[in-house]
Amino acid sequence: MQFLNPQFLFAFFALAIPILVHLFNFRRYKKVLFTNVRFLQEIRQDTQNRSRLRNLLILASRLLAVTFLVLAFAQPYLPASTAAKRAAERRVAIWIDNSFSMEAQGSYGTLLDEARKKAREIALAFSPSDKFLLVTNDFEARHQHLVNRDEALQWIDAVQAGPAARSAGEVLLRARDGLKSGNLPASVSFDAYLLSDFQRRIADMASAPADSSVKVHLLALKANATSNVFIDTCYLESPVVQLGSPNELIVSLRNSGEKPVENIPVRLTINGYQKALASVPLEAGAQQEVRLAFTIQNPGWQEAIVSLTDYPVTFDDTFHFTFRVRTDVPIVAINGSAGASPYLDALFGRDPYFRYRSMPVGQADYNALTTPPLVILNQVEAPSSGLLQELERYVRKGGKLMLLPPTAPNREAYQSLAQRFDLPFPGTLVEQATRVGKVETNDPLFRDVFEKGKALPENPDLPLVNGYFNLSAASNRRSDVLMRLENGSPFLQRFPFGSGQVLVLASPLDPQYTSFPQHALFVPVMLKMALSGSSEIDPPVVIGQGAGFSSGDTLLPGEQVYHLVRPSDGFDILPEFRQNESGGTVYVHDQVRQAGTYQLQVNKQLLRPVSFNYDRKESDLRPTEIDEVVRGLQVPADVVDSQSPDLPHAITRAQDGIQLWKYCILLALLFLAIEVALIRLIRT
Repeated sequence: MQFLNPQFLFAFFALAIPILVHLFNFRRYKKVLFTNVRFLQEIRQDTQNRSRLRNLLILASRLLAVTFLVLAFAQPYLPASTAAKRAAERRVAIWIDNSFSMEAQGSYGTLLDEARKKAREIALAFSPSDKFLLVTNDFEARHQHLVNRDEALQWIDAVQAGPAARSAGEVLLRARDGLKSGNLPASVSFDAYLLSDFQRRIADMASAPADSSVKVHLLALKANATSNVFIDTCYLESPVVQLGSPNELIVSLRNSGEKPVENIPVRLTINGYQKALASVPLEAGAQQEVRLAFTIQNPGWQEAIVSLTDYPVTFDDTFHFTFRVRTDVPIVAINGSAGASPYLDALFGRDPYFRYRSMPVGQADYNALTTPPLVILNQVEAPSSGLLQELERYVRKGGKLMLLPPTAPNREAYQSLAQRFDLPFPGTLVEQATRVGKVETNDPLFRDVFEKGKALPENPDLPLVNGYFNLSAASNRRSDVLMRLENGSPFLQRFPFGSGQVLVLASPLDPQYTSFPQHALFVPVMLKMALSGSSEIDPPVVIGQGAGFSSGDTLLPGEQVYHLVRPSDGFDILPEFRQNESGGTVYVHDQVRQAGTYQLQVNKQLLRPVSFNYDRKESDLRPTEIDEVVRGLQVPADVVDSQSPDLPHAITRAQDGIQLWKYCILLALLFLAIEVALIRLIRT
């Protein structure tokens, strides 16, 4: 047993007072003379014995009452097995996981409601003089300061669910920094209480600090068995959406719950009008794709929403995205001395949907290189430095350049081209009869080119090759080999560059060197290159990840600034803009907290819509076993029973051991009551 206030033990000297009172009985006896007292001898002897016993009992009760009263002031306690000497100041960090997964139903309402209630109980278990640090997933600057208990209780009540999601390791690192900020007293203790459902993603402890001075306490909140169906992603069946032509949106649904669901309604809304509706069942833990057919009648930007109805977790029931429908697709071909390719002219020049321009290299219009999704450099022997500079700017901004090599390239010019785009130098033309041996059918370029569910035959009829450049001889940079020759050399290779890409064909587009322009693969490959990106879904921004989005080709003149607005509720911010080699990137950081489609404007003129969605990592509600979380920590941690009906008492016992002062007061009152009873009930 130990004492919080051992100085009060000096009050035991007060025990001498009742002893002295009993030793020196100051009561005066008056003698009464009787004529004969012989018959009273036995009565007097009995009365003295009873009086002596009564006085001893009263003395013992008084001594015990004073003893336990002194002990109550000294505050004795039985220290816990891991408890150290009580610190002069205690600093307590409380993390309330306010991610969207905490909206799941628990035993007493939502898990977030339970977390707020438990956080209040934890704060009330400590002294009002202790310091508190509230941590939420928002990582607000005001929550990085230590406050008193009353202010901490106010902040706890104000915690609301939000889109931010943090791992437990990140939270512990921030809690450690906040607890140890400022001036530290000579004797201080640190405690961190983590209140969460400990999803599999949240339970990541990789960034947890190895600091044993902070005692970690885990309170796992358990949700009821919930079937959460959410929209994972979606994509267009065809990479291009033409006006008046039917298309399909493929929506990927997931059920992360433990129960199957039936007849989940899925809706597609474009520009405020419902375009498609489907109802599908979904097994527990399964993924399923839903096809929604639609037709677009008006060109321009399309703001779309895919939504479903599912409770109680609803943040992931909508998916916002945008895409652009063009009236035509511009294609530019720059030709060398061999002239225009009849195969390219036949493919693009006869279709009114393609605005095809074929020009000799000496008359190349550089202004035409700003908007087309595909530029073809067709057998140009010696591209000029000015042309290479414009092509580099075009690709960096997100364009696609297809390089069709000439039979006799100018080595100096192509060395400059290779240096600009970090490409393999063509080298010497290898005149050897072979054929394409492998096609990367899993690449998006070949999506829907081959029949679904069937593999290529063992001996497919692939293009013949009589001459090719060895593209892999001079470069080890990352690339995607889309088509490969039988000897392993690349035939069609894609290189990322800036925000765009460069595609290099190993053979000139001439039947003398390859049968590819006459092969059935030529049309779908070239069309996919031209149409890819023309109407594809613009990648939405995930809230909370800090990623930016392209501002497009617009350059801001003078002191004009970008505005990100949402007219429906008056939202208007000035995002950060960074100019880079590929154009410009806009960053909103934590300014956007609600999913939806916003408008990027300059002088109230729409440049492009931008969609924001919540992070789908919160959609998987499956928890991590608490023992696994403890093992992931680099420091010891204890698990607090979140279902305990008396959580403050349990925390107090864990921190300070078993407090005995209350029992001392009860015993002191008991012995005072015994004294009163002895005085009043036992007569002498």
